[in-house]
Amino acid sequence: MLEIIIPILSASLLKRFGVFKEGHERILIDYVLFFSLPVLSFKAGYDIQTSTDILKISSIAWACILACMLSAYTIAKLLRLSSKEAKTFLLISSFGNTAFLGYPYTYTYFGQEGLQVAIIYDNIGSFLLVSSLGVMIASGKPNLKEVILFPPFLGLILGFLMKGFSIPSAILKALDFVALSTLPVILFALGLSISLGEVKKNIKLSLLAVIIKVFVAFFVSLTVGVFISLHGVAMKVSMLESVMPPMMFSAVLAIRYNLNSSLAFSAVGLGIVLSFAYLPFLIRVIERLF
Repeated sequence: MLEIIIPILSASLLKRFGVFKEGHERILIDYVLFFSLPVLSFKAGYDIQTSTDILKISSIAWACILACMLSAYTIAKLLRLSSKEAKTFLLISSFGNTAFLGYPYTYTYFGQEGLQVAIIYDNIGSFLLVSSLGVMIASGKPNLKEVILFPPFLGLILGFLMKGFSIPSAILKALDFVALSTLPVILFALGLSISLGEVKKNIKLSLLAVIIKVFVAFFVSLTVGVFISLHGVAMKVSMLESVMPPMMFSAVLAIRYNLNSSLAFSAVGLGIVLSFAYLPFLIRVIERLF
């Protein structure tokens, strides 16, 4: 857990002492989204063995998102949330932090093999729905262009297309060097983005969103994974990715489409903090089950 906690805590402290300012995390996030993460995704697409497991992994992601969304929609109706609050609540309850938090956790517990599964889960499973269904919820219409042109997704597809070609070892070594920077930079950016003040303002809805995202997704991923006979590291990582707390991109959508961004950032921050406590416990449960 120290590999996760130290970069996040260090970033938060450095921001508090004024070394980093509000908005500095965007530079790091852009570095990841437009450079290191596409390289990491390319390597995953190039290295991973193609099989029916890719479809199985993705189907778990889709099932979890839809189940969480249905649960959040029902609760939003019962609580009579306003339109902006309801849309934000659906986003933060349904989509998990499968890249910015999921990749570091997966690599820490399941190594490079697990990270390849996480990249499939995130790009083909989670991102396809957040950039289509998520954008449609936030704006009222899907955005196919955003799916196709998302740099990590392009990197993954290019990696698949290059599988039949031999890439010189010097280039692969250089790509590995870039890819290794992804996880610590992601965690540092998350540490800069956490705001405990926002969490206090929206604690009830934020906590409810995290509970839906974690517990509904856990049982759905377990049920679907057993039903489709997914085994080994692929099953463990799929379940781990499913229980990630609310997604950073949900907060980005909330800002872009003028929703309740305060609630969105509160849920993301609270989810990150709570993940330090609940994820090690759930990982032990997953290891015992499989």
